Amino acid sequence: MRPETPPQLETRTCQAAIRSPELDESIKLFHQATGIGFYEQLPEEPNWTHYLDLTYAQKMRFSLVFDQQAEPHSRHATYPVHTYGAFPGLLNAGGEAPVATHKISAVTVAPSYRRRGILSRQITADLAYAQQAGFPIAALTASEATIYGRYGFEPATYQSRFTLKCAHGVKLRVQVPGRVVDADPQHFGPGYAALAVRALEQTFGSVDSTEFDNGFALGRWDTWETLEKPKNLRFAAYYDDAGQLGGFATYKFGGWDEPKAKLVVHKLVATSDAARIKLFEYLGNHDLVEEVHGQGPVADPLRQVLENVRDYHVRSIDDVLWLRVLDVVAAFQARGYQRDARLLLSVSDRLELISGTYLFEVSDSRATVSRIEDGQADSGLPRVALSERELAGLYLGTVQLDQLLDSGRAELVGGGTAGDWVHLFSVAREGFTPHGF
Repeated sequence: MRPETPPQLETRTCQAAIRSPELDESIKLFHQATGIGFYEQLPEEPNWTHYLDLTYAQKMRFSLVFDQQAEPHSRHATYPVHTYGAFPGLLNAGGEAPVATHKISAVTVAPSYRRRGILSRQITADLAYAQQAGFPIAALTASEATIYGRYGFEPATYQSRFTLKCAHGVKLRVQVPGRVVDADPQHFGPGYAALAVRALEQTFGSVDSTEFDNGFALGRWDTWETLEKPKNLRFAAYYDDAGQLGGFATYKFGGWDEPKAKLVVHKLVATSDAARIKLFEYLGNHDLVEEVHGQGPVADPLRQVLENVRDYHVRSIDDVLWLRVLDVVAAFQARGYQRDARLLLSVSDRLELISGTYLFEVSDSRATVSRIEDGQADSGLPRVALSERELAGLYLGTVQLDQLLDSGRAELVGGGTAGDWVHLFSVAREGFTPHGF
């Protein structure tokens, strides 16, 4: 038996900026390889124009890793063994303005090339690039939950997948203002784009929507896997009492062959709880429909106003957004706060991107954060030691300092007892991320 030839890896990194035939071909190869990596159906040739347009719109920076020693008959003689993409975005962290965010996506490693450090080298280099480029935060949505913690990522938002029982209609305990109309998506292009921006501004934990998200909501294409034109989608728009567009839902009938007739929500964007509740009330009052399948925050306001709370059945609770802090000062000064406090955080970072001690001084909902040397620390201030992962969990208030201290994930340096400062990173409500990437 011939000995296995070790890979000779070559990384090609491209920026989807100025269009060219060569870059178009690299983008196409990138998406083909990513689709194979996620076991997806490859798109039809006419749809490649959409992929190119969307990738350029995202300003995607992507890498392909090739094995120069791959066997001639191997798929990897022409296809990359690893794909990795990232693009700029925004995150609502409760501050005065959204936070610039490095959004990571399309990460694959071919089965025969796993456990060779390919991803470790790529993501380490990319996070260093993002830090130097000035991004305070990196974000991703993880298909596997055990991979990204070693690089400093931590779950920051969760969502509930639920079934709303509505065989006899949806009965609410309150009358919700506004109205819902059966929408024609052809007339909602500019209006929906503006709505998506307002929803980002109003939804703590949300990231900005991409051109794909907007096209998906308006029925231009179905899934990212094929970008084919969807069939049988329906649309509903919510208007508040002032006549302003405040919500939009895209949904589909599940078919008569199902055990129960259901509507499945594909996308729902809302600028308020009233808009969200009113849209689900509308969906649940369709004739002959017994269930509505949707997604929402874990503490969904819809459940709080149902006449029968058991009509809301949680099928699963899933992590959505994972965060990694790249600049402690910039990230936490851009965040919103509910409490005043002074505190020292000593961060140990396995990648040495943000290791150090930081002074937090929070007053009137704003923070001043500064990196200090150990000798400069005020001995009278509480000091907590934690890792970069735990710090990421604090960013959107997903966990609190008292929880980290009680569970041993953080340590109060010098002993003593916890004070009100343990609630410094508390939030008014949980984060929710309506857009994946």
